Amino acid sequence: MVDAARNSRAPTTTKTYRTYLAAWADHAERRGVAVRPAHPAAVAEWLTTMADEGKSISTLGVARAALAAAHREAGLDDPTTTELVRRVLSGLARESARQGRRPSQVKGLTADDLRRVLAHVHSPGTPPPTRAVLRDVAMVQVMRDALLRRGEAAQLVWADVSRASDGSGRLVIRHSKTDPEGKGAVAYLGAATMDALERIRPGDASLEASVFGITGPYISVRIAELAEKAGLGRGYSGHSCRIGMAQDLAAEGYSLTQLMTAGRWANPAMPARYTRNEAAARNAVALYYKQLSLFDRPATGDKPPVEQRLFVDKPSDVETALGSQSLPFDKRTAG
Repeated sequence: MVDAARNSRAPTTTKTYRTYLAAWADHAERRGVAVRPAHPAAVAEWLTTMADEGKSISTLGVARAALAAAHREAGLDDPTTTELVRRVLSGLARESARQGRRPSQVKGLTADDLRRVLAHVHSPGTPPPTRAVLRDVAMVQVMRDALLRRGEAAQLVWADVSRASDGSGRLVIRHSKTDPEGKGAVAYLGAATMDALERIRPGDASLEASVFGITGPYISVRIAELAEKAGLGRGYSGHSCRIGMAQDLAAEGYSLTQLMTAGRWANPAMPARYTRNEAAARNAVALYYKQLSLFDRPATGDKPPVEQRLFVDKPSDVETALGSQSLPFDKRTAG
């Protein structure tokens, strides 16, 4: 039963949990407290110690989840759900916010970034790209179109890829982090992505052969290297394609629900976090200024920005900027 519970998690999650459980065991032994069942006060002290060492709130959350899972699988009470541990974590989160620490986020590899990558790879006057580079480009395109996690990309085989009559493709995602039972999902691939895959597909490739032939961690390395060579800088990883496509979709006005469906997110928190800048560009204030720009578009010549035209000294200038009917009252009759 315990093995079945462990198998319900992704291998990467299991590996991460083992790392934190080992850290907890080491901490407990040095403090002379029980490793399992863990006492809530000892757990709270461990989390506080990690925070003092500079660990992020998200890291503390993963450590807590690992300890909780280990206790549940052993049939023991979960010490991390007590009021003491919850209050300690809440206090640590507030302290982190006061100090200006925010969860770091990997850079999203957007459509504009992809265009720069393609321009670099196929720039005139340079030697033709190697098969490894073509593989990396195809990998980025597939991971963007299907919003793949790096582990999902590493597991793809050629049997998972098929082309539709219009040139687009379909990609079967057999397992994922949010689909541990393997119910599967089907993602859409653009025609350009299918062309990129055809360029790297060996003529004798079997249906069960790996599409990219590299591991999840190495996928991160290759994407980071590809982005840096294209002049995008650092900060890209195996999660960048997934984030970048989510940002592109949000910028085009697709809803959070649509993003969750496309990316197979079970919880809205992460896609909302990834796309918060794009969401801000469509909020009420952004729409307000866009509307003003439509009403007050200059016929000829340049005009100062809308913000500059709004904040003027004379009421007559305000009427000119907004139009007299835009005012909430008639200034001539106002007492």
